[in-house]
Amino acid sequence: MYDDHLRQCSQLPGLSGGLQDCDTPQLPVTAAEAAEENAKVGQFFTSSKAGRRNSVSAQPVSLQRVHEWQAPYYEKSPEHVFSIKDAVLRNDKLQVLFGHLSADAINRVVGAFFYKQVEEGEIVIQQGADGDFFYIVYSGFYDIFVQRQADLEADWVMRAEPGTVFGELALMYNVPRAATVRSATQGGLWCLDRESFQMMLVTSENSKSREYVGFLANVALLSGLTAYELSTVSDLLDSEPFGYGETIVLQGDLGDTLFFLYEGSCKAFMTGQHGEVEVKDYSVPGEYFGEVALITNEARRATVRASGPEGCVVLKLKREDVDLSIGSLHHRLMTNVSAYPGYEAFLYSLPQPA
Repeated sequence: MYDDHLRQCSQLPGLSGGLQDCDTPQLPVTAAEAAEENAKVGQFFTSSKAGRRNSVSAQPVSLQRVHEWQAPYYEKSPEHVFSIKDAVLRNDKLQVLFGHLSADAINRVVGAFFYKQVEEGEIVIQQGADGDFFYIVYSGFYDIFVQRQADLEADWVMRAEPGTVFGELALMYNVPRAATVRSATQGGLWCLDRESFQMMLVTSENSKSREYVGFLANVALLSGLTAYELSTVSDLLDSEPFGYGETIVLQGDLGDTLFFLYEGSCKAFMTGQHGEVEVKDYSVPGEYFGEVALITNEARRATVRASGPEGCVVLKLKREDVDLSIGSLHHRLMTNVSAYPGYEAFLYSLPQPA
């Protein structure tokens, strides 16, 4: 298969020869390199189409393993090296994974990616299977589905386009694939094998994203979300610190943000016929506020200020991210809002002024 591809694409720009009609990356041209590439592609098809075990844990990354391991390298044209590096620079998720690496380390990561052509309708990842590769979309479009219950049809989550990345969760956390990815068109993917991903990335300083995923997994509102969905939400979060007494939201303002308490504490106050009254104390990490104004487009019902001795840190999720990224989260918020007693219930329980 790849021998045929070599004959078709041996004249790509940036390499020897002129230009032919081929939009796929240049592959190794020596017999040894071609054999190595065919073996890699064979591994891809074996792992993605044959029966796989449900879950295996990756081999622990020991100092000896780090010392002995050598990164694979696949020849690429300058244009395709640039395309991978450009994806790293433009994609927030890749910045979490790669952003701290040195220029030399980035070059090693880029070199370790190999190219795979994908046909329309091909299953790239099957939910529940073992994680074997991490992907950057080079060309084409890929639909991502999540099946929440065995007896229900899988939900469409999003369409991945060129520059999008997927497949890192199963490799980072040693869990089965959390979603199915199916090619909507013919296209191509840059692929990084499991061992290279773990050796280059999981041992690096990308703990913040994983920390957020662990934090979100314990938030009551998000209970039941898949690992894929939690990772998506974590990538959309922005953290912001507030000093003691600083205002996080102001009563009467229009709201477009949901807040999760991450560290410290804060309190909610309402101003009305009783003056300003404290109506809620947020002190447990994972408690959230701001959902009513975010979902109903109403003005903020209360003012929330940092109250801990050292203030607090909140994680923020914007309205457009709730609306566009995780449909099930939007549904959960709507359900909670419809049953939400509101801060007003506290005020109504107070003695009325004479």
